[in-house]
Amino acid sequence: MSYHILHIGDFGCKLTKERGLLVCRKDSALVGKIAIEDLRAVVLTSQAVSISGSAISAIVENDAVIVHCLNYKPLGLTIPNMRTYDARVVLNQAAGNKNLNDAIWSRLLRAKVKNGAACLKNMGVKNCRLSAMLNRRGGELNEAWCAREYWREYFPALGFYSDKRDAQDKSSKPNVLLNYGYGVLGALVHRSIIVSGLNYLLGVNHKTYYKNTPLVYDMIEPFRAFVDYALYNFTRECARAEIRAWAVYFGKFLRDMRVRKGANTLKLMDSIDVACISLANAYRDKKAQNLWVPELE
Repeated sequence: MSYHILHIGDFGCKLTKERGLLVCRKDSALVGKIAIEDLRAVVLTSQAVSISGSAISAIVENDAVIVHCLNYKPLGLTIPNMRTYDARVVLNQAAGNKNLNDAIWSRLLRAKVKNGAACLKNMGVKNCRLSAMLNRRGGELNEAWCAREYWREYFPALGFYSDKRDAQDKSSKPNVLLNYGYGVLGALVHRSIIVSGLNYLLGVNHKTYYKNTPLVYDMIEPFRAFVDYALYNFTRECARAEIRAWAVYFGKFLRDMRVRKGANTLKLMDSIDVACISLANAYRDKKAQNLWVPELE
């Protein structure tokens, strides 16, 4: 099973395929090589990296993705072709059954809020009102209220003076680091959706519009708190929270962090695949209860 997220960012690096290996050279000198079948994603963290056509073909043929960045900002993806394993999955997904989609979204949103509350608890936040909201009987969760409450607690616990998330604020280091983490996580979710035989253009709750991938936005929601928690740990371990170090740290976090599923545990990176497969099963059988997403403990 593929399990590596490879970051390439040095100016002048060239990636080629040689005998099933992805080989990196700089100034004609060998930098390193790795088996392509071991790759889950290749993150090109700058545009000063070149990659051969044969390497691109081999990477996507192995169901891995290539994330293209400019100054560590994800700009686009090279992804494998979409596929269908069971026609019922795509047909039921395309049917847009409102009751089924609402039930699936309710589970995704509850998991998002629950993982957010767990993240705050692990960061030392006491008397979190998100937990009270989760324990309230009856009615749907108010997503906007939960988001405002979460960020109001998260940033101060991180040691940052802010009470809201602003993805466009390039002067805010925490927001920039979160953008990168969400970008890489989104690429892995995108890959898993394709591998599971789902259509990423058909969302559960998010709507389809120009240049968006609504199902990716839906499925990433329960995983966002893992990025937030990783950033909290990163800032505690690294005196200088630089984007280059964060990229390496987050890749290792995805590989090493384990989540519980029943009596067993699995890597966070692998749990993305399991979650997307369970979503495909939910559409195939028209049963929202088939959906599984990891919990942050």
